[in-house]
Amino acid sequence: MKSTKVRPWGAVISMIAAAVFAAPTLVLPADSPVGPKLVFIVVGSVLLATAIVATRAESGSRGGQPQDAEDDVTP
Repeated sequence: MKSTKVRPWGAVISMIAAAVFAAPTLVLPADSPVGPKLVFIVVGSVLLATAIVATRAESGSRGGQPQDAEDDVTP
């Protein structure tokens, strides 16, 4: 029996994006130039967009049960 474990890559990438967004506040001084902060913003934005695409591509992201379920009660 082969076990298939689904990894939530969208959640992992979004946590990395959050860390990249927080890094300038934690690492750089308040009066630092804007250039390095802009690099963090651009990299974090690309990671966040990648996380959204990865989350949308995961199985089960389209909804719960299929429409033709036997226990579906409709009026």
